[in-house]
Amino acid sequence: MSLPKPVPLRKGKKTIPEDELMFWIEKNVNLEGVNVNRIRDAFLWSKGDIERHRLDIFDKYHPDGEGEFCWTNRIAQKSFFLHYNTATKTITDKTVGRVEEKKKGVSKLEGIAKGGERIGKSFR
Repeated sequence: MSLPKPVPLRKGKKTIPEDELMFWIEKNVNLEGVNVNRIRDAFLWSKGDIERHRLDIFDKYHPDGEGEFCWTNRIAQKSFFLHYNTATKTITDKTVGRVEEKKKGVSKLEGIAKGGERIGKSFR
């Protein structure tokens, strides 16, 4: 699969060298069934020899029922927080695990409160 060239978030910002970044993506990112549209390398900050980058891999997405001409780009699960060591030229994935929202039942503040329930700072 031919991947697009990585682009920086803003012009003039540092980026991870293209050949090293593309090698890391091919080895560490599962892109099966994904139509990669754009790769964005956003430089965040640096401290010493370590540069922090956010890597976003956009894919072309067709919403259900919209037809082939109505598509959008989405990041989905393809976003990474990377450390690039300029001295050793290594890339380390420091992405924290994905957070899944807990499914909760009806909370007290939804709908109409009953007589003795506390809402905010007052009673109803």
